[in-house]
Amino acid sequence: MKKWKLLVFVALGSLSACATPSGGASVGSGSHPAAKTHAKHTAYLNGKPRPGSKFAKLRPGMSRQEVQGLIGPPTSTAGHITGKQFIPFYFGGDTYRTDWYYKGEGELTFSQRYFGSPAEGLIYIRVNPKESGYHK
Repeated sequence: MKKWKLLVFVALGSLSACATPSGGASVGSGSHPAAKTHAKHTAYLNGKPRPGSKFAKLRPGMSRQEVQGLIGPPTSTAGHITGKQFIPFYFGGDTYRTDWYYKGEGELTFSQRYFGSPAEGLIYIRVNPKESGYHK
């Protein structure tokens, strides 16, 4: 009977380890997690913005209104649902993401901070000086 309990304990421990995000995960090549966490979202920075560029003014967790007020409207936008949308009885945020593309600057990704939140926070900054400004 003790072996059976040990087996169940190990199996549950393995499953919970798979579901836990790693703290040192980086996004893309040559990127690093940004230091700021906002409302259960870690914002990631991919690349280094040039000093004085539009993206150098941005900080993780900013709202879409703050970003647009600082650097102006994007060249184009795109949106998509995430896999969290399909989790039964999931009432958290990050079920929909909005991508903003800036020609010659890169891409910004915004996500809901919590379930039903009208405000979206900046969660990903991808610096790309060769950005066309349009969704591919």
